Parts: sequence; structure tokens; C-alpha cells
Amino acid sequence: MKKRCAIYCRVSTSNLGQDIDRQIHECHRYAEMMGYEIVETYQDEGFARTTRNRPSLTKLIKDARQRKFSMVISDELSRFAGTPVLLLNLLEELKLWNVHIVSVKESIDTSTPMGEMVSTLIAAMGTDLVVALKMLCCSFRIANISNSVQDAYVG
Repeated sequence: MKKRCAIYCRVSTSNLGQDIDRQIHECHRYAEMMGYEIVETYQDEGFARTTRNRPSLTKLIKDARQRKFSMVISDELSRFAGTPVLLLNLLEELKLWNVHIVSVKESIDTSTPMGEMVSTLIAAMGTDLVVALKMLCCSFRIANISNSVQDAYVG
């Protein structure tokens, strides 16, 4: 049985280089790659990351309560919730219904202990330090790949 997922995308404005179609494409591609069933795609256009009062986000939360899906896929955590308090509140609220969040770009999946820890750290640090954490995660990933390649040649 396929995991049922929802996709959530948001742009605050169309003139800042934000592209909701790209977000939708990336999230759909990820879901297909993982073999998930997409229940619905929710999209909010013209809404700031700082507000919870977004029509599609409200519908997503309502559908999560009704257990229509077990996972929300978003391009980045900032597309879903852009402030520490909002992100923590949404993570906890969705957790009540056993719904997890996946961030495609950041490779975060809150259904895993590591994903839950990293998403909580990102929320706690706020947006100023998120860039540093992303760079650290990228460096860690590169180091792991390098070690794996090195082990393959040595071993």
C-alpha cells in the first residue's frame, strides 16, 4: 500500500523570482520517486511566510485532522512555515494526527528521529542561522560520500 501524501507550495509574490510551478514539479517528482500516492496539492500564492492565515494551509490542516494523508511534502520548510514559532506549532499540530513533513531541498523527513531533530533545530534557530545549518548539512553529506568512495577503494 502506497503512502498517501499531500503537497504544499507557497509563494509570497511573483516578482521575487519565486516559482510555484517549479515547487509543484519538484514535490511531485519526489513523491513519484518515493512511490507515494499524492492525495492533493495545496498552493497558496501571495501569502507571506509569517502568517498561518492561508486558505490552502487551513484546508491542509483540516484534511490532516481527517487523516487523508500521512505526509506533507514541501519544497523547503520556509515554504510551509517561515517563522520559528509557526514552524514548531505546525510540526506539533500535525504530529498529533501522525502527519509528518518532508522538505525536498533540505532532505528533511520528520518521520525519522534525525529529521525531527533537524526541523526542530531549524525552527529554534530562526531563519538567520538556517543558511549556516544548510551549509553544514551539505558539508556533512559531501564528507559522507567522500568517506564511502574512499572506503570502497581501500576496502
